[in-house]
Amino acid sequence: METESSRIVQLGTRNVVFPSQELGQLEDCNKLLGDRDALHKEMEDKGYLFIRGLHDRQEVLNARLAVLEYIKNSGEDKLDLTHAWEEGVLEYRCGKGCIPFMEGKNDITHSEVVLKVLEGPRPFQFFKTFFGEEPRTFDFKWLRGIHREAFTGAHVDSVYMSWGTPNLYTLWTPMGDVKPELGTLAVCEGSHKLEAGFKHFQETYGNLDVERDNLKGTGWFTCDPFEITTKFGGKWKTSEFQAGDVLIFTMRTVHMSTANLTNLVRISCDTRWQRASEPVDPRYVGDMNIQARPKFGLYGSDEKSSNREITIEELRMKWGLE
Repeated sequence: METESSRIVQLGTRNVVFPSQELGQLEDCNKLLGDRDALHKEMEDKGYLFIRGLHDRQEVLNARLAVLEYIKNSGEDKLDLTHAWEEGVLEYRCGKGCIPFMEGKNDITHSEVVLKVLEGPRPFQFFKTFFGEEPRTFDFKWLRGIHREAFTGAHVDSVYMSWGTPNLYTLWTPMGDVKPELGTLAVCEGSHKLEAGFKHFQETYGNLDVERDNLKGTGWFTCDPFEITTKFGGKWKTSEFQAGDVLIFTMRTVHMSTANLTNLVRISCDTRWQRASEPVDPRYVGDMNIQARPKFGLYGSDEKSSNREITIEELRMKWGLE
């Protein structure tokens, strides 16, 4: 139901009212913190945990400024310096490829102020409680600055990182106060379950390995959120995030983002967490090629360069998911 506070946002390629039946409001699970069994039940039921204030707010805001300064110092035509650079206003020509690539293990991801958030005592303590043992996080950090009109299509993370334990979780940290108009993460509640409407989806697309299967493209299943809910079920949800809030979800939870409809850069970081005792994906820990830009996700191209490569469209036909 639309309310006086409802507004139009863009989820993938679709304009939707938020909050509404098409894009609902996330409910936080803060009342469950410290109760391992209750947290696991919430994750099992919904496929995610929305936690208010997991990180220290001021530490997140400090990290945001460090990333903005890094962007500012990376070259001209990134930020509109007729405004204070701390505001994060993009230069009007700054589009795809303009904001520096910051993913991996590098000077900004592993700067003291950023790492204080990403590998601080708060997330470590949360996951120690959640796992019931010592946690481990990947050295690789997915730190991103999102330009105007950009968004992430609907996908599951298992297609990108399935060489270690399946009991891996993504923690999405927005660096600052982020409204849906700036680009928030949205999850499709219940999409992680290997039952009912999502069974065939998870047994086909969910078991894709973008490297093993020589995929060409982003790895996203679709940019249309309604294709997911119409074909398989579930319900899209997001929220207004305050600095310190996080969203944690499984490798099988379908998620995407709202588009950045502002002139500001949206800064966020994905980190991955697992039990320290379980196998780890070797591509994202220890020594790695930190200069290589990923071939998938936001940086993927649909142009095939060899006959060995396959597109998501071809796979969808093969799976009977067109």
